[in-house]
Amino acid sequence: MERPECDEINFLYKAHIRELFAYARHFGFSKEVAMDAIHDVFCRVIAQKEQLSEIRNVRAYLLQSLKNRLLNIYKSEVSTVELPTGNDSDELPFTLEVTIEDVMIQQEEDEKIRRKVEKLLQSLTDRQREIIYLRYMQELEYEEIAKIMNITEPACRKLVHKAIAKMREVGVTVILLCLYLNF
Repeated sequence: MERPECDEINFLYKAHIRELFAYARHFGFSKEVAMDAIHDVFCRVIAQKEQLSEIRNVRAYLLQSLKNRLLNIYKSEVSTVELPTGNDSDELPFTLEVTIEDVMIQQEEDEKIRRKVEKLLQSLTDRQREIIYLRYMQELEYEEIAKIMNITEPACRKLVHKAIAKMREVGVTVILLCLYLNF
């Protein structure tokens, strides 16, 4: 059985590995060097785990630690090669490219959200779907929606509230709906 500290480090690793890897790759490092640098960062975290409690934003700490480790790797590599003029050895070249893998992952995540939202919307009545559409997709005020739907403003608010309550029963949050509808 793993020790509690190992569980915490394992959780941190699993929670941040993708974004750390992507960040390292944007600096132009190979997959192997990126993973080695990430593993170096986590070895350092394990060695200094008592200092973790002082860190306010673990994600920012990991990204900064990774960048520092990559900078050290970069400096050791360029010390054997002459630097082009204008390149400061304290700066890493950073590229921002969207890879097919990034697009595929995003599309997969978007598809999951879309299916959840469709399930959510199917659970609503026609009027509830209409009012959610007007409120969150068209970003209309309650007064405007009330006029369109020919109901009073308090009835409009109540209908929105009921639709939101029904969505919560289905298990999809309104935040998820808003994120999807605003894409």
